[in-house]
Amino acid sequence: MDKAMEDVESLFRSAMRRFPAAVTVVTTSLEGADSGMTATAVTSLSMEPPSLLVCVNRAAAFHEAIAQSSSFCVNLLRQGQEEISAAFGGRLPQERRFAHGVWQHRDGIPYLGDAQANIFCRRDSLFAYGSHSIVIGVVTGLLLREEIAPLLYVDGRYGAVAPASSEG
Repeated sequence: MDKAMEDVESLFRSAMRRFPAAVTVVTTSLEGADSGMTATAVTSLSMEPPSLLVCVNRAAAFHEAIAQSSSFCVNLLRQGQEEISAAFGGRLPQERRFAHGVWQHRDGIPYLGDAQANIFCRRDSLFAYGSHSIVIGVVTGLLLREEIAPLLYVDGRYGAVAPASSEG
């Protein structure tokens, strides 16, 4: 790789560290085996139909599960769930990840019972791009918690949304 491209990649990586992202754990089940991974590359895609996209590195163990499964759940973590994020972020093997948190099942898909939100999706499309696959899910159901306190990740650290000041 030439020096100019190395500079672009290095600067891009630095720029992305400044880009705050909500922390999620994406889960699915394939042939009765639950699987999941921490992801920050998750975003809404469309309201018609309600859909979102998830980016998954093709080298990740989770990739095969989400590529083969027909449905998945995006569990939006809340403040205080850093340990769950770390467990699903690769610190633990798949078979030990679900020991962290209170997990339940809906239509065979695991979901975190006390997450900020659970977004259940039917996998609609999967596209390869660079080192990742872009997975598009059509939303089939949601569970939302009253308090809005999502867990954020920025500059290699967890953070939280600060309440807006009411002072003018």
